[in-house]
Amino acid sequence: MLGLTVGERGAVWTQPLVLPVLALVMTLSTTSITSREFTSIKTMLGRILVALLINYVVMGGIILLMGRWLINDSELWTGLVVIAAVPPAIAAVPWTYILGGDTLFSLVSVLVAYLVALVLTPVITISFLGVGFFKPLDLLILLGELILIPLIASRILLFTGLTKHIERWRGTIVNWSFFVVLFTIIGLNRQAFFGQFDVLLRLAIIGITVSFALSHAIELIAKAFHARQATIISLIFVGAMKNFGLASGILLTLFSERATIPASILIVFGLLRTLWLGFHFKKPT
Repeated sequence: MLGLTVGERGAVWTQPLVLPVLALVMTLSTTSITSREFTSIKTMLGRILVALLINYVVMGGIILLMGRWLINDSELWTGLVVIAAVPPAIAAVPWTYILGGDTLFSLVSVLVAYLVALVLTPVITISFLGVGFFKPLDLLILLGELILIPLIASRILLFTGLTKHIERWRGTIVNWSFFVVLFTIIGLNRQAFFGQFDVLLRLAIIGITVSFALSHAIELIAKAFHARQATIISLIFVGAMKNFGLASGILLTLFSERATIPASILIVFGLLRTLWLGFHFKKPT
């Protein structure tokens, strides 16, 4: 709401903070990943592969197919390609915990997803956008800054014991960091929200499909295979969530402000879906 109210006048001041803030979020969020999670990869490799297939092949495929069908704007298409190429959201882990899902499974899946993203994200982006549209090396450097370096920094924080001193502030810092990112991408695209209703409608259709419809489909199929509710919750959050903040950072840095519009729309439906799941999985049975 503040982004829509203030618009570009305020967003231009916070735009330089987006990349440092995203790196900070990644660092603080991954301090919860210890050696236990690394050793757990082998024991749940099959489920992890299923979750990643849902995220990259199913969710990513739906985004790209619907984008081809509904969107004829090259900048918006770029935004959808990058969204499809990025890994699941870090927020999948705390939401899994809150709703009673398999937290360890979500945590290990997200860890593997971010390691795999160092290869998959540039491969998918280059495959659909080509090498002439941007500099692949810049994307690799950016992924190093937003994924690899924060992972290393989180190991340093754990090794030195500094996490104990920042743990009480971690949630607050992460929340306000996401505020900066969302305020910026919405503020920079304020005019699109008020003047391009056809674009918003088309992106809303994609958002509803990859959030509500995909989550419901995952639940139905998982139940058909007699999966536990805890596993279903984890599959939904890891399989049907994208890191829209990471996508926005890449798009703002390497492409254009307009290319972040899909991320700013899809994240709204992602948040609404998460609120709906809170009621859905806590209803009496």
